[in-house]
Amino acid sequence: MTLTLQRWKWMSKKMVLPALSLKKMKTEDKNNIPKVRIAVIGKSNVGKSALTVRYLTRRYIGEYRSNTDLLYRQTLTINNTSLEVEIVDVCSCDLEAFPEEAIYWADAAVVVYDVTCRTSFSQASEMLQKVLQLRPQIPTVLLGNKADLEHLRKVEETEGRTVGIQNNCTFYEVSVADNSQEIYQAFDMVLNECRQSTQKTRKFSVSKMIGSLIGNVNPKPHSETKQGGTVVVCHKSDLYKSRVLRRRQNFTATASL
Repeated sequence: MTLTLQRWKWMSKKMVLPALSLKKMKTEDKNNIPKVRIAVIGKSNVGKSALTVRYLTRRYIGEYRSNTDLLYRQTLTINNTSLEVEIVDVCSCDLEAFPEEAIYWADAAVVVYDVTCRTSFSQASEMLQKVLQLRPQIPTVLLGNKADLEHLRKVEETEGRTVGIQNNCTFYEVSVADNSQEIYQAFDMVLNECRQSTQKTRKFSVSKMIGSLIGNVNPKPHSETKQGGTVVVCHKSDLYKSRVLRRRQNFTATASL
C-alpha cells in the first residue's frame, strides 16, 4: 500500500509539471509578441496623423491638429498571428530641428509630403537624405499624399518617383481621403523589410513569428486583420532614451570599423 501511494504521488507530480511548464510557455509567448516601430515624419499638414490612423483603423480623420508627437500602439492580428506595432507621428519636422531621436528609435521610417505643396516635397527630399545618413540600412518609404487633389497638384508623380530611386527607397502616391490601396502596400512592405532585417540579426523564434505574420512583400491590403490598441501622448524622454542610446552606440561602432 505504501509503495502504491508513493508511486501515485510521484506520477501526480510528473503530470502537474508539464502542465505548469505549458502554462509558463504560453505566458512567455504572450509577453514576447514581435514588435515593429515606425517613425512617420514630414512637414506639418501633409496628413501624417490621418495616414497613420487610416492604416491602423481603416478610419479617416479629415482635420487633425497636435502640438506634440503622438505614439500609436496597436496590436494587429493577421492570419491568427499577433504583431505589436508602434508608430510615432512626429507633429512637425524641419531640418533645423530634425527628429533624430525618432529615427534612432524606429525600425523603419515613412517620409510624407503633400503633392499640392512643393515646399513639403523639397523638405521631404532633404529629410529622406538625412534619415539615410543617420541610418543607412533602415527600411524607408517616400509617400506623396493627397493624390485625390489633382486640380491643386504642384508636384508630379515622376518627381517623387525620381527622388525615391535616387535614395534607393520605395515610392508611392496615395490618397488617405480616398483610402488608396497603396497605403496598405507601403506599410506592409515596411513590415516585411523589418522581418527580413530581424531574421538576419536575431537567432531566436521571434524572427520566425514575424516571418509567418508578414508573408509576401505585397500581401493583400484587406487580409483578415483585427485591430485593437490605443493612442497616447508620446513622452520622448521615456520612449526613446535606452533604445536611441543603443542605436547610436551600434552606429558609431560600425562607422569606426
